[in-house]
Amino acid sequence: MKSLCFALAISGAAFAQDSASVRPAASGAEGSYCRGGPDTADPGNFKCRDAPLMLLICLAYQVQYYQVSGPHWLEEDGYDIDATVPARVTRAQFLLMFQNLLASRFHLALHHASKEGTVHVLVLAKGGMKMQRNEAGAPSFDVTTKEESVVVTGKRQPIGALVGFLSLKMGVSGPVIDETGLTGEYNFTLEYTPAEILTGARYKISLFDALQTQLGLKLENKRGPIDVLQIDYAEKK
Repeated sequence: MKSLCFALAISGAAFAQDSASVRPAASGAEGSYCRGGPDTADPGNFKCRDAPLMLLICLAYQVQYYQVSGPHWLEEDGYDIDATVPARVTRAQFLLMFQNLLASRFHLALHHASKEGTVHVLVLAKGGMKMQRNEAGAPSFDVTTKEESVVVTGKRQPIGALVGFLSLKMGVSGPVIDETGLTGEYNFTLEYTPAEILTGARYKISLFDALQTQLGLKLENKRGPIDVLQIDYAEKK
């Protein structure tokens, strides 16, 4: 199968020569991150620090970790990127440039595939929904972090906003499908303990339990097809 990266590489969406550098991460980096680019506070500059290739692929192709199938080393070595983004480049154009940068520097080749995996279905829990319906006031969606918990607060939000959050955040390892049948907009507060600290935390409530007790919703697991990016080839830099 022709790789998706090859098709994009001939599209002409690329950083100008010498305007983007990719190198092994410098020692002493404080966590992995990528910042800047179109639709951010610094649209003309894009920077990554100690970012493993897995993270770079997920950002460039706008997918989650569970949607990338490749060698284990993709999550190991970190890289630093500094790139100058031309003026008036859209987010979509930037993502193509980012994809081509990975294809050029890592000789990355991949294709779309489908695999059987865990699919989370959001349904109403026994006893019914506990969120408050709201069709007035300004909408907002906030995520804050406490010492041992994450608090998600929605005001005048459709159920799709919560589904989107659940699909992206820790504790949910696959896509979330909405089968609640809920329409309209709601107020809700969801507080849960991240899975990686759940065992030793004083405030112990998993994301799954919090959904049921606080919002009257339930995530049920089933097997189903998941769209993935299959890594055909990649080189360590």
